Amino acid sequence: MSPKPDVSQERKQQIMEAALKVFSREGLHTARMDDIAEEAGLSKGALYWYFNSKDKIIASLLTNFFDREISKIEEWVMQDDSARNLLQSLIDLIVEDLLSIKPFMSIIYEFWAMSFRNKRVGKFIRDSMHRYLDLIIPVVQRGIDRGEFKALDATDVAMAFGSIIEGSILLWSYDMNNVDFRALITKSVSIFLDGIESHDQG
Repeated sequence: MSPKPDVSQERKQQIMEAALKVFSREGLHTARMDDIAEEAGLSKGALYWYFNSKDKIIASLLTNFFDREISKIEEWVMQDDSARNLLQSLIDLIVEDLLSIKPFMSIIYEFWAMSFRNKRVGKFIRDSMHRYLDLIIPVVQRGIDRGEFKALDATDVAMAFGSIIEGSILLWSYDMNNVDFRALITKSVSIFLDGIESHDQG
């Protein structure tokens, strides 16, 4: 007799997808566990078997999103290309991912707001930022060492690059129907890279 398949991961994914829909509809603070159970088609007891609080669901959503992004960036940095091309291709990756989750962007900003009053969320976002920087800084440093970029501090450049990304996302969130996110962030990054490009190459 073959063992029963483990459906726990499938069930957790089902719950998190339901939670995303509920959070986008009701907001993080007003959404209830009852709402998530109903959306997932589960009893409240079954929901609590997998997640014993709304905060645990939020933490899992954050972990899934950032781990997926970090995994993509880890593959991206392994490419053999110029630092400028790598940074520009990273923007393409980010744009595609964010446009694919456009209906849930309000939740991303609620997560960010929670970081100021929820220590667990705050620590998670800080740790994710440092993971991101740990991947970007070597790419920038490579560009500096190869003479592509001016002799600047790689950490400062990576932080500024990240600020452009975050700032573009924020501007886009103000008016998603009228702001062309792809054009905004692509032009902003291009202007930034022009500014740090070394003119001593060749």
